[in-house]
Amino acid sequence: MSISFKFANLILNARLDSGLTQSEVAQAVSVSTRWIQRIEAGEKLPGTLTMLRLILFFDLDIEELRKEIGLIEPISDNRRRLFAKHSGK
Repeated sequence: MSISFKFANLILNARLDSGLTQSEVAQAVSVSTRWIQRIEAGEKLPGTLTMLRLILFFDLDIEELRKEIGLIEPISDNRRRLFAKHSGK
């Protein structure tokens, strides 16, 4: 399974578990609803900023996700704090 499909499944399940619509998630992470649709369909892997916003929004474990979906680069604590600050968490 590709990285984009693994990430798609994680985000789709997180959204469904939270009871949110694609539009609500899109608004919360500052992207279009169509972009969320494409991410959830596994058509596109989001860029780093959008990916981190989604991870923070759904309060997912970054290091566990990094291992599970096969991201190469560990995410530093400084970068995590920076995105948390900008996402309002």
